[in-house]
Amino acid sequence: MLRRTLRLSIALAKAEFKLRNEGTYLGILWYLLNPLLMFTLLFFVFSDRLGQNIPYYPLYLLLGIIMFNFFQQTTIESTRIINEHNWIIKSINFPREALLGSIVLKFLFSHLFEIVVFFIFMLFLGTQITGIISYPLILFFFCLFISGVSFILSALAVYFIDLKNVWLFTSTLLWFATPIFYTIGSQTRLFIFNLFNPMYYFITIARETIIYSKMPELWMILGMIGYTFLALTVGFIVFNKLKKKFAELI
Repeated sequence: MLRRTLRLSIALAKAEFKLRNEGTYLGILWYLLNPLLMFTLLFFVFSDRLGQNIPYYPLYLLLGIIMFNFFQQTTIESTRIINEHNWIIKSINFPREALLGSIVLKFLFSHLFEIVVFFIFMLFLGTQITGIISYPLILFFFCLFISGVSFILSALAVYFIDLKNVWLFTSTLLWFATPIFYTIGSQTRLFIFNLFNPMYYFITIARETIIYSKMPELWMILGMIGYTFLALTVGFIVFNKLKKKFAELI
């Protein structure tokens, strides 16, 4: 069952990836435009202010942008994936989980291109590149976490039509609350809030290992793993409980 679902997810992701790039002049470069334009804007606005005391601020900023971009794009699309594929859900008996797997894989493809750009930035700035070997492990947990959140949102969006708009607003607020273009520093309230923000753990651990070649603190690692399995467990429970009525409600 798991193998079948994975194969179907990969096939759907490849089809969607090719379809999205078909007929475009820039092809896969379109995936890079959004994070690079966002990086350029934020860098010129905040580099002399919020980023003045942050070592390797361009890398600090870019890594935060592309990681949050992966999370935000995938989860936003998960809120509409079931409704957009109502015709196939009503007519074909197949594992519904494959739809969620396909969007995670689709945006993972584009995320990998962004990581290549980030690696080029590291070479250009002359930083140590050995830390990049730790990212596959971080990305593994990150993908599981995003999958769990996507399972929850996709299932609930079938029952609550306005959820996609609510989540779009919520994810935007989360973007500003997560230290992407700034550092928490001595802001106690912001630090306490981010203890309950899973994105803080993933982005911070990635920055410390890749950019600064530092071993993250144990509580950060445990937090990342804990939030991953919490999201995945809740996601599977919610999705499996609600998916039985998808065909009736969409």
